[in-house]
Amino acid sequence: MNSASLIGLDEPTEWEKFSHVVSDANHEWESHVVVEGMHCAACAINVEKALKSVKGVTNAEVNATSKRARITWSSDITKPSAWMEALDVAGYPALPANEIFNLDARRKSQRLMLWRLLVAGFCMMQVMMYAYPSYIASVGDMTMDIKNLLRWASWLLTLPVMFFSASPFLSNALHDIKKRQMSMDLPVALGIVITFLVSTAATFEPNGWWGSEVYFDSLTMFVFFLLTGRWLELRMRNRTSGALDVLMRRLPSSVERIQSDGSIERVAVSRLKLGDVVRVLPGEAFPADGVILSGETRADEALLTGESKPVPKMLGQQVIAGSYNLMAPVHMSVDQLGAETRYAQIVNLMERASVEKPRLALLADRIAQPFLWFVLVAAFGSAIVLWSGDHGRALMVAVSVLIVTCPCALSLATPAAMITISGALARRGVLVRRMQALEALTKIDTVVFDKTGTLSQEGMSIGQIRVKEGFDMNQALNIAG
Repeated sequence: MNSASLIGLDEPTEWEKFSHVVSDANHEWESHVVVEGMHCAACAINVEKALKSVKGVTNAEVNATSKRARITWSSDITKPSAWMEALDVAGYPALPANEIFNLDARRKSQRLMLWRLLVAGFCMMQVMMYAYPSYIASVGDMTMDIKNLLRWASWLLTLPVMFFSASPFLSNALHDIKKRQMSMDLPVALGIVITFLVSTAATFEPNGWWGSEVYFDSLTMFVFFLLTGRWLELRMRNRTSGALDVLMRRLPSSVERIQSDGSIERVAVSRLKLGDVVRVLPGEAFPADGVILSGETRADEALLTGESKPVPKMLGQQVIAGSYNLMAPVHMSVDQLGAETRYAQIVNLMERASVEKPRLALLADRIAQPFLWFVLVAAFGSAIVLWSGDHGRALMVAVSVLIVTCPCALSLATPAAMITISGALARRGVLVRRMQALEALTKIDTVVFDKTGTLSQEGMSIGQIRVKEGFDMNQALNIAG
């Protein structure tokens, strides 16, 4: 987001769209944002440090897998533009966690990631084709001119991979060096750059100081597989976020408000005030909690309450924001808005669950950065020990250490599994409030449900048909119409 957009978020009407009040007395707010550029536990630690460095931010919780952050801050001391700018400076730009910003950013990120993956895959296949003769040819089968031609072709095809497909790893690593911080992209980028430089030197000067071996095929394949992992991670996260997005998109963007003179004006839901009278048409969602003033209808509250049957709504009865009007137009008065509605409380519950980390993920957070430093020290130590011999081999051994010890599983496997499980449960109507509950499931042998509606399906279905003696099923169905 640019500076003007960030300053626009400092208006209370704007930050209320992705925040809610924690304490009126202390003017504390809790905001949820989507953070880009995070790929490991070390990235999440860097984001937390950037947020907590802003005066007025009292707490910050970040989940690298869901790419969401929960920030608690005082409106008397700071504003959203301040801590979002701090994230931007740290190399992790953030967007408000509402569907307008989030969905657009997600689509753009997914398209760009797919292009990077396709370019890396195409170039990898071509480079492997040029490298294959060197693997199978016997001594003397290939002239030096042919070998050099294949190497130059491989070098040219590696350039798009380096400067386009691998650019996220390189730019993140460069930013880490500037900020003197550590993330998973740093050892990965070092391995990519060293491999490219050594292979380029061997291509330009086969008899030079760096040796005669080239590794363009390994380099392009490594980038392709890294991007494949990132792509699968992105797809998994988008599917998981779908349950939250479906819930967040239940509210209409606008509604018909009845004026004091009886005229009807369509206004944005954000402009509604307590006591307003609105008309809700069939098929629309109720924009707020309120009371029916005129008309009768039925409401679908399945996603919010678990009640599978449409609920009759008559004069004086309560309606819930996010439930759907199924039958007829009704007039309702607005009693609760925004964060005070039951709908907002459910959304907040899901957002909290998407940020919370299980115990295993917290353990990974604690050891992620020390582990990355150990990887760098081990890689450079290996190069120093072997440097007196073949320089090219010494650097390739260092690269092998950087690549083989890439701690992707350490930082992503556990939280990714937890996020996927919570998303699958949310699509089935089960909202996970605390991730630790999923870890405790292995010790649970009895489950007690509080009401019948908890176990019911969202839609109605025919369970059994009993026919009176003397009639068959088809006759009974024909009589029923």
